[in-house]
Amino acid sequence: MTAGAAHAEDVPSNAELFRMLKAQQQTISELRAELKQTKQERRAATPREAAAPTARLAGRDAVKETVALTPPAQAYAMYNKGPAVVPARSGGAYVGVFGGGGSRGGTDVSQFGTAFFPEIVGGPMAVDAKGRTSSGSVGFGGAHLGYEWSYGAYVRPALEIEGFYLAGNQPRATLVNPTDRLPEHTFDDTFPTRTTVLLANMVVGFNTPYKSITPYIGGGIGGANVSINGATSTQTDPAEPGINHFNSRPDSSAWTFAAQAKAGARFALGDSGAYLFGEYRYLYVGDVNQVFGSTAYPAHAPTSPWMTSFGGTSHHLAAGGIGFGF
Repeated sequence: MTAGAAHAEDVPSNAELFRMLKAQQQTISELRAELKQTKQERRAATPREAAAPTARLAGRDAVKETVALTPPAQAYAMYNKGPAVVPARSGGAYVGVFGGGGSRGGTDVSQFGTAFFPEIVGGPMAVDAKGRTSSGSVGFGGAHLGYEWSYGAYVRPALEIEGFYLAGNQPRATLVNPTDRLPEHTFDDTFPTRTTVLLANMVVGFNTPYKSITPYIGGGIGGANVSINGATSTQTDPAEPGINHFNSRPDSSAWTFAAQAKAGARFALGDSGAYLFGEYRYLYVGDVNQVFGSTAYPAHAPTSPWMTSFGGTSHHLAAGGIGFGF
């Protein structure tokens, strides 16, 4: 009796069994709902994930097609995330005209000749007066003709010939010839000078990210014709008023060496081939000897022709102009 009663106490009642069964059913329903939601989320995510690689591939194809149709310089810039270096023109012949102004430096000058005094006053006397010309301003104008090439992506070499004409305020000089026969021999000279320069230049331009701007540097060598018209040489100590020692021929001209260096930039005017340019020039004109006529006055001792020698002259010039490329 006692064992049977104990076993009966361990058996759950019908109410308890019902509650247990109901709890299991609820748990199964919750699990099914979670599984269904998970499947729905996967289905919704799958089209987006599948579309992403397709979109990426399409974008890559579009970029490749764009690059294939792009000029090499621009394509290079696209891959390197930099501005395209595009030349303003592809080279060829060009012409230009220019003008400007600047300064002329002073230079050493000497005046050599012989004054033919009569023997009663000592006979012929050599004159070798030396001094230095003044500096001053100059203006100039000219033209050039050249041909330019493309060399690689950035360099644009060119060869050109040019000619220009310089003029300005006239150089002056005080020349002194110490001598034992006179207390001092001093001359006040003026040399109205005009210079024609002819040069062959090598110029190198550089492409930049800005299509319309091309900086350049260059240099050249050639010759210069130095012409002096209306030179005067007046003796001031001892004074000889009204006497120009170059009076029989106050004009002279001579050729000498010339060289220059320059740097500037061209500015393209659209795609027309025309451009503006501005530049700095250093011009050197070499030593030159000029010969003026002898002194010929009735009341003055005759002289030999006068050899006048000038040292090299430096010029600092600024120029602007317009050109056209073919």
